[in-house]
Order: sequence, then structure tokens, then C-alpha cells
Amino acid sequence: MLHKLLFASLIMLFLAACGVPPLGQSAATPAPTPITTPFAGVREDPQRLTLIQTDLPEGFRKLDNTTLHEGHNAVLFMNPDAVSGKSDQNMLGVVDEITTYEDDADARDAFENDLLLTAEDIANKFKERDSVAPGSIKVQVYHPELKGADLLRSFKASYKLGDTLVNEYRYQFMVSNAIGNVIVTVRADADGSESASGREQADAIAQAQVDKLNQFRAQRPQ
Repeated sequence: MLHKLLFASLIMLFLAACGVPPLGQSAATPAPTPITTPFAGVREDPQRLTLIQTDLPEGFRKLDNTTLHEGHNAVLFMNPDAVSGKSDQNMLGVVDEITTYEDDADARDAFENDLLLTAEDIANKFKERDSVAPGSIKVQVYHPELKGADLLRSFKASYKLGDTLVNEYRYQFMVSNAIGNVIVTVRADADGSESASGREQADAIAQAQVDKLNQFRAQRPQ
């Protein structure tokens, strides 16, 4: 049962991260800026910028990936054994999305305006999901110790999928002209408390994505 609920939840997260609206709403037409400046910011195919299976803890498998336009890629991972209870791991799923812009100023404008997100926004989105118990939803600003991001905002959400309490860690960050969105879903401990190891691993995954973007950050000529 949890597998079906989590899969549906991750798919909705995946589609939302990719800018795909819920059923009944029309999608906004993406308007990417062509990347032409040779030495500004991150200049790489976004499919090489997003995380791959070996960047994640053992047991994760890639379920899907999509590219909406040039300069964009998103990928969805799930840990089947953790979801089914065949392993003692608490980390269940990961959504990772990267979008690159023409330059740092464009990325900053998108981060501070078009992509502006609040805890209330996230809570309202959860309330739209039939699989999430409405009274269980809690969302708060989260302050991870990520290094190397030019801009960062993060949230921690907790909610129930069926009888399972999960915590979701959301990281949105800018590295030069690239913006990353990483969402990690972690099962709570048996007593309902937050999984400390799961939170640490979630932070490590977000840090790995920040590090990867910085590895591809090109330097402007002096």
C-alpha cells in the first residue's frame, strides 16, 4: 500500500518540480533563454548536471526523467526495498531538477520572483493530494548547512501517507546561472520522531548536487 501511495506522491512531486500542473490546470509555456555566452556560469548539458544513481545511497533506482526544454532536466529515484520494508533504510525517494539560465542575473530573478516559494504554498499543495491526511500536514522553514550555494531556501514537511509518517526535505538553490530543486522523502522512525540519519542523508544528497554544479561552474576570463 505504501509503495502505491509513495509512488503517486513522488510522481506528483516530479511533475510539480517540472512545472506540470495538476489535472484540470493548463501548463505555462516555458520560455527558456538560449545559452550562447561561452564563459558565463554553468555551461553543460543539464542531463550531466542532475544526480545519477551512484550519487545516492545503495538501493535507489531511477524511475523516470524528463527534459522540458533546452537548459532543463529532472529525474526521479525511488528505493523499492526501503518502501516495501525489505531494508531498514528510511530514505524512500528523491526528485532532482536542474534548470540553467543565460546568466546569473536571470537565475537570480527567477529564484527571487518566478520560483518564490513559501511554507504555506507547500502546505496548500499537500492538501490537494488525496493520498495525504490533511490533519497531518506540517511545513516549516529548514536551515541545512549547505556550502557553495549562492542563494538557498529550504523547507521540512511532515505528513502521513496511509499509516506511514514521512518527512520531506526540500532544497532550492542557485549556483551561478543554474537553479536546483532537490526533494528527499524520508520515513519517520518507528516512534514517529524525525529520522536523524535520514535527515543527514537528505542534506548530503542536496550538498552533492550543489557540489556537482560548482564542479561545472566556468570562470569568466580575466
